[in-house]
Amino acid sequence: MANHYCLDPLDPHEGSEVFVVFEGRYPDMRLLSVINRDHDDILSDLVEEQRRDLIREIGAFYRPPPTVRTATA
Repeated sequence: MANHYCLDPLDPHEGSEVFVVFEGRYPDMRLLSVINRDHDDILSDLVEEQRRDLIREIGAFYRPPPTVRTATA
């Protein structure tokens, strides 16, 4: 299991964060819990698109940066 802080999908305009516990690697992650600032697990309150957004946000953080190719003469 791993964890990551993400923007709260139920409150994106406030800038609050949720603590996401997940397993697997991007894109095959499984969310286990999403804890908000009130210490409630809101995973069951999220629609599928919100869950995918969290997975994409986590994936963007853990993906290696693209390599820069240089021209050789």
